[in-house]
Formats: sequence, C-alpha cells, structure tokens
Amino acid sequence: MIRWVALFLISSGMAVACEATGQRLSSKVLDAPEVHMVVDEVPLAQPFSILISVCDEIAIDTLRVDATMPAHQHGMNYVPKVTELGDGLFRVDDMLFHMPGLWELQVDVGFGGEPVSYTSEVELK
Repeated sequence: MIRWVALFLISSGMAVACEATGQRLSSKVLDAPEVHMVVDEVPLAQPFSILISVCDEIAIDTLRVDATMPAHQHGMNYVPKVTELGDGLFRVDDMLFHMPGLWELQVDVGFGGEPVSYTSEVELK
C-alpha cells in the first residue's frame, strides 16, 4: 500500500532544463523526464531535507513524496513539507526515517495530468 504523505499542487509550474546534479531517480516509464535528488546526509531518526529537481521543459501539476520500508510494509511517521523553489526545483523538509533498514523514497510527479513515479533506495544502518 502506498501512502502519499506530502502533496504540492502547482498552479502553473514549469520545469526547465537543468544540469544533472545529485542522484538520478529511476522510473519505469520510458522517456520519462529526468528527476534528480540531492541530499547531504540521511541521518537515522532525525529530520532531514532533500532537493528534488525536475529536468525538462514540461508543466508540473503535482509533486508527491513518501518513503516506505518494503520489508516492514510501513512508511514514515511524519508528514514532510514540500516547497516549490521555482524552475523545477523543490525542497522537501521534515523527512524522517525512524528505524534502520532499507527505505524506498517515492516521488510522484504529475505532468499534464499524467503521473510518473520515481524511486530511490536508501539503506540506513
């Protein structure tokens, strides 16, 4: 079960081409716009922030962020805050991975009413 915990609705957001910085998130959608994540450190049981950049000149309707632990079938205990910074860049604050193990970060971006899901795995010890 996927539980979206942060949702940012964008009235007329437009991503722009960006330089590839940070980790590229993967998507199963062929020719999906590139999405990258930048994070300084992912601490255990402490809030942290990530930057999400959408690298394409395409309208962005929504951006959703969540993280789950597939082995435990649960997600985060806190709701992160998504802030649009402009030019396809978003800051996600108050992320918190409360226990060690494999986490899967999930970012769902709506492009013209069509959602595209992106993922990245994070292992915490």
